[in-house]
Amino acid sequence: MTPATVAIVIATPRGLRHLASSSERAAAGPAEDVLRGLGAAVRSASFWVQCADPAAQARLTSYLWDVKAEILAEPTE
Repeated sequence: MTPATVAIVIATPRGLRHLASSSERAAAGPAEDVLRGLGAAVRSASFWVQCADPAAQARLTSYLWDVKAEILAEPTE
């Protein structure tokens, strides 16, 4: 079993979501799904990325901020 090298915690209005993955790419998809699943409630969500590779941590953090901004920019019904 390969240990997780990336851990992401997403604080949502309903509680914490903990995601762990063996790669940066494998962590990005599920984290994005959680954020998108929040819809407009993503405004109050926050997240933390933990990774041994500082560059990967910075890329994932930036990516998730971009996802959050994209969700907030979407028109509401």
